[in-house]
Amino acid sequence: MNKLLPLCLVVVFASCPAPDDGNVVVFVTAEDEALVRDGLAFIGDARISTKVVARPADALTTRSGASVAVVQDERCDDCYRLDGSGLRLTAKGGGALGKQYALWHSLEAFGFRFTHPWYTHKPATFTRAPGDALGKDFSPSVKKRRGLHLHTLHPTESLADFWVPGDKNLEGAKRTIDFLVKNRGNYIQWCALDDIVKEPATQPAWLAHTRAITDFAHAHGVKTGVALQLFGQANLQNAYDLIDHDTADVVPEMERRLHTLLDGAGFDALNLSFGEFFGAEPARFVQEVDQAYAAMQRVQPGAEVMATIHVGNYDNLRVTYMNERLLYYFLIKFANPGIVPWVHTTMFYNLYDDAGLAYLHDEFDEHRAYIEGRLSASQPVGYFPESAYWIAFDINIPAFFPVYVKSRHTDLQRLNGLDDHVLFSSGWEWGYWLTDAATLRMNYARTAEWSDVVKDIYGGWGEKGAKAADLIARLGEAQHRALIVERLAAYAAGRDQIIDAGDVMGIFSQPDRPEFAELAAMTRVQRDEFAARVVAKLEVHAAELTALANEATELDAGDDEVLLELQQGVKVTAARLRFIHAMYAATLAFADGQSTTEWLARADGDLEVARAIVSAQRRRYWDPEPLSLVATTQKNATFYQYGYLREADTLCFWVRERVQVRNLVLRRTDLVPGCVL
Repeated sequence: MNKLLPLCLVVVFASCPAPDDGNVVVFVTAEDEALVRDGLAFIGDARISTKVVARPADALTTRSGASVAVVQDERCDDCYRLDGSGLRLTAKGGGALGKQYALWHSLEAFGFRFTHPWYTHKPATFTRAPGDALGKDFSPSVKKRRGLHLHTLHPTESLADFWVPGDKNLEGAKRTIDFLVKNRGNYIQWCALDDIVKEPATQPAWLAHTRAITDFAHAHGVKTGVALQLFGQANLQNAYDLIDHDTADVVPEMERRLHTLLDGAGFDALNLSFGEFFGAEPARFVQEVDQAYAAMQRVQPGAEVMATIHVGNYDNLRVTYMNERLLYYFLIKFANPGIVPWVHTTMFYNLYDDAGLAYLHDEFDEHRAYIEGRLSASQPVGYFPESAYWIAFDINIPAFFPVYVKSRHTDLQRLNGLDDHVLFSSGWEWGYWLTDAATLRMNYARTAEWSDVVKDIYGGWGEKGAKAADLIARLGEAQHRALIVERLAAYAAGRDQIIDAGDVMGIFSQPDRPEFAELAAMTRVQRDEFAARVVAKLEVHAAELTALANEATELDAGDDEVLLELQQGVKVTAARLRFIHAMYAATLAFADGQSTTEWLARADGDLEVARAIVSAQRRRYWDPEPLSLVATTQKNATFYQYGYLREADTLCFWVRERVQVRNLVLRRTDLVPGCVL
C-alpha cells in the first residue's frame, strides 16, 4: 500500500468545506465579537453561532453552509458592502456601524427580519442571498442623524426601559438600540421627566441606569440625546424644564438643572423644545434660548443642541419680531446659530400634502418653506415628524395607519441634503413598529416607492410576505386619499373630554369634526352637504377597508405573530370606519325623522367585532409586560397615570360615541365616558 495515500486523503478533506449543517456561523475578530455579541443574542436563534478567527474572510472557505465573515475595510464609518454568493457572504464595513449594518443585512439576505426590539422573524430555512444585495456599496442618504425620538412623556413601552431603573428595563433599552442599528439607525434620544428634580433621592439610581444605556449605545456606534423643555409655563406633561418660574436671573437655576440631568449621564446632544399652545414674549424667548445654549456649553462643553419648531396656527402664537410676523416657534432662527433647528410635523401629515386643520394648519407650508430654505442655503436643519400621535388618534383607537410610512417617504423624497431625520415615536403595538423600521431604513437608503421598503421588510415571509406587503400598500394609498386628501381623519380618530373642552376654547390639536348633537342641530341644507362631503365618503372608505380586511383574513397566517397582527390591525381599522359611518348615518336619520334602528344595530355589531379583535390581540402584544400597556391605573413619572393602550383595550372612544348617539336619538341620559385621565 502507498504510505502517502492516507496523508493525501487528509490533505484533500482538510481543504474541503464542511458539509452544510443547517446553521449560520459568523466569523469575526475578537474585537468585532464584542460588537455583535448582544445583537446576535437578541435574535434568539440557537442556529447562529460566532467563531473568533484572525482572518474572517479566509475562514469562509471552511464552510459550505450559511456563513458570514465580518471584516473592516476602507470606507466611511457607516458605509458597507456585501460580497460573496449564495450562503457565504463577506460583510464589509468601514467602522462599528458599517460592520453591524453589513452583518444584519447579510442575515436579512438569509431570511431574517428585525421587526421589533423583542421579536425577530427567523426563517425556517435559510435563503440564498439575492443578487441585488451583493457587490453594491451602501452609504447613508441622511448623513448625520438617522434615529428615533422615544416620547417618554407618554406612558409607552419606552418609558420604563429608558427612564425607570431595573435590569429588565435596561435589557429593553438595549434591545431598542439594537433594533435601531439593525434597521440602519445611528441616533436615539428620549424625553427627560421632572421626577428626578421633584424627588432628588431617585436621581442617583436614574443616573446609573441612564449611563448604562448611553454606554451600550456608544459601544455600538450610536449617539444619544435627551429632550427637555425651556419654559415651565408651557410644560403640560411633566417634562424636565429649565425655567420653572419668572425670576430676575434664570441662569443659575438653568445650570443647576443641567448639572442634575447631564453630569455623568453620557448624552451627546440636547433637544430643546418650548411646549404647545402657549408662548413667551419674543425678546424674552430669544434671550433665554441664548442663555440656555450658553449654559449648556458651560455645563457640557461641545454638546450639540437642537431646537424643535413645533406647529400651532393659533392667533396667540403669531408674534412680531424684528419687523417680521411669524409663528412663535420660528423665533429660534434669531437665536444662537449653533442651535440646529428641527422642523416638526404631527400625526401622519407631511410637509407637502393637506394637513387637515391639524393644530389649525391647512398645510405645513411655513415649515416646508423654512426647511427647504435652509437646505438651499446649505444650512444645518433636521426634520422631526411622527410615527404615531397616540392621544385619541391612531394607536389607541386602535387603528392601523400605514399611511404614516407613505407620508414619511413623501418627505424624504423631496428633502435632499438633510443633516438629521429623527422620528418622533409613540409606541409599537398594532403594527406601528412598521413605521419606525421603515423610516429608519428609508433614512439610510431611499426607495423609489414607499411600498418598496414595505416589500423589503415583509420579504422574509416569502410569498405570504409579498401578499401582505401588497395589501399594506393598497391600504396606505386608500388612507392617503380618504384621511388626508378627503379630510376624513377626524372621523377615523376619536375624541376625549379634553378635546371637547379645547374645542370650546378654540384650541385644536387633531383635526376637528362636528359632534353628533351639532350635526342634528344643522339645517337640512347643511346636513345634506355634510352627508355628501363626509358620510358618503366614509361609506366608500369603510367598504374598501372591509374588502382589504377580507383579504387579510385569507392570508395563511398560521401562528405567525407578525401576520396575525397585520390581520387584526386591518380588520379593526375596517370595523372602526364602519362603526363611525353608522354613528353619523344614525344621527342624520334621526335629524331627518327616519328610523335609526338599523344603523344602531350595525354599529353595535362592529363594536362587538372590535372587542373580539382587541381581546385576541391583547394576548399577542410584543412587549414582555403586556398588561402594563393596558393598565387602567399605573403610577409613573408622566402626566398619564395609566397604560398607553388603555383606551384601545376598552374601546373607550367607540363606547363614548355610542353613548353620545344613543343619548341623542333615543333620548337617554347615560353617563358619557371621558376617555381621559
